[in-house]
Amino acid sequence: MSFWQSEKDGDTFSYRVVQRACVGSNESYQFYMGGVAMATHVDALERFFDKPLLWVTTQFLSHGMLDNELTLEVTQIGGGKNVVQAEAVMWRGEEVLHRSIAALGARGDETDRAFVAMPKVKMPDACPRKPDDAMANEDNLLAQFDRRTAFEDSDSGTEYMWIRPLIEMKIDAAYLALVSDFFLGAHVRTRRGTSLDNTFRLINARQTDWILAVTQMSSFTRGAAHGNMHLFAEDGTLLATSSQTGMLPRPV
Repeated sequence: MSFWQSEKDGDTFSYRVVQRACVGSNESYQFYMGGVAMATHVDALERFFDKPLLWVTTQFLSHGMLDNELTLEVTQIGGGKNVVQAEAVMWRGEEVLHRSIAALGARGDETDRAFVAMPKVKMPDACPRKPDDAMANEDNLLAQFDRRTAFEDSDSGTEYMWIRPLIEMKIDAAYLALVSDFFLGAHVRTRRGTSLDNTFRLINARQTDWILAVTQMSSFTRGAAHGNMHLFAEDGTLLATSSQTGMLPRPV
């Protein structure tokens, strides 16, 4: 069972925040990482409707904390014969922490085609390890991954990062959504920032050891960072795409 997976109880899901799902600057302040929350939503949505994810947008409204007991409610809000449109809301007591809208399903009458190509980069073993930031410790989320910097240019707002799990994980929509939320770690100015939202679109969930996260910042505007990410398998297959907005951290 993945550390982001909730327990299904009828039409609702319950989740207790574990250490592996958290990040934080010290042991006494470990909060539920937004990407893990998004993975919890995606996993619950796919299990509830028994359909594959097409896209999901999640708003990060407040932080869950280590050991919090949370409830996730899923509701169908639209859709047709092939595609369901749905909402997922995560609660801590009477407080809403995260809210998602999503579409799930498929139509089999169109040939798959990708228009975005993976950039040419060195393979992970030839790339330096990405230094841990202030949110990491030996037990929390960031310790579950091996991250390598393939390319970084702060002036152009570009980062190419190889990432793989250090524990066994299935490469599925939930996992890829989690990885897409590493967006704010891609630029020296955005690290320690706070995510407001993430829109994730699943292209092709397939097994791969390493994933290349290609992040392009679009702008820093009115104290917020906007940008996009594409995720690729080692063989260049496009896995997913995402876009995100986060608040820049206050200057230290």
